[in-house]
Amino acid sequence: MQFAFVLRGASESVFLEANLLYGGSSNDIDTGLFKGSFDTTRWMADVKVTGEWQLDEITVLTPKLRAVYFNEETDDYTVKNALGEAIDLKGFIEEQARFSIGFDVERTLELENGLTLSPTVGADIGFASLDGEGVFGRVSAGLALSNNDNWDLDFSLLFNIEGDGSQAAGAKVGARVRF
Repeated sequence: MQFAFVLRGASESVFLEANLLYGGSSNDIDTGLFKGSFDTTRWMADVKVTGEWQLDEITVLTPKLRAVYFNEETDDYTVKNALGEAIDLKGFIEEQARFSIGFDVERTLELENGLTLSPTVGADIGFASLDGEGVFGRVSAGLALSNNDNWDLDFSLLFNIEGDGSQAAGAKVGARVRF
């Protein structure tokens, strides 16, 4: 179950988006020897301020400032085996506050054949406190192609690094057709 409250505001070229999310999960444990179950609850608050500034006729800069708070709580629980032996497991609370600042830059190029090509690059840097791993960052690059009428194709790459050295990379390919 998830509930969301979204507030959006805009002032010419500055946008505010706020989300308050609540959810949880029910989990079953079956190791073959021990069985049990536990539930979790989650809260997340996410506030983002973005701008949109036209730098020249074909270039848009989108600066971003974001704050996220996340809390997940699991109560104590017990797992048991077929003999009735029980192991009590301690619950936990994971909590993280993340603050980041960044930007995206997009150029829109009109091609001779009437198509529009839009390359983008972006970067964020931030700090994760509480149970977080300190400094983190993101870089991205993308390319979109459109006929400006009824179809769009896009491709993007993303690379993230966390303060503990963990890394993640991703790619996205998209196609949209309007009827």
